[in-house]
Amino acid sequence: MNMLTGSCLCGKIEIEVPDDFDYMGNCHCSQCRKFTGSDYSSVGGLSSDKFRFKSGEQYVSIYAKSPETELAFCKCCGSSLFSRKLAGGKHNIRLGILDSTPSHQPNFHIFVASKAPWFDINDEHKQFEKGPEK
Repeated sequence: MNMLTGSCLCGKIEIEVPDDFDYMGNCHCSQCRKFTGSDYSSVGGLSSDKFRFKSGEQYVSIYAKSPETELAFCKCCGSSLFSRKLAGGKHNIRLGILDSTPSHQPNFHIFVASKAPWFDINDEHKQFEKGPEK
C-alpha cells in the first residue's frame, strides 16, 4: 500500500496515512469554512486506526466542536489538520496538508445548501443539500 505524508505549514507536525481513503469530498458547511478559512474544505476520510503521526503530536491542539466531532490544528502555525469523528472512528484529513499526491480526488460536495454565496460549483460531482444520503 502506498503511504501518503502530510504536514502543517510550519512543518512541526507530520502525518502518514495509506492511500486508501474511504471517501474524498468537499464540504461547504459554514463550520468547515470557518475552520479552514476557505470557500470549502476538501477532505479524505479513513478509519482512525490507519492514521499515524510521524512527528509533532505534542503541537496538535484539539477543539471539541461537538460530542461527536473534534477538530485538530497546529498550535504553532494554526494549520487545519483533520476532524475526528469519535463514534464513527474516522479521521477526515484536510487534503491541503498532504505533501504526497493521493491516487483519487474528491468526487462529491456536501452541505451545498449553505455554501459560500460567492462560490459557484462548476464540476459534475454529485451534490448533497446536507450530508450524504444514508
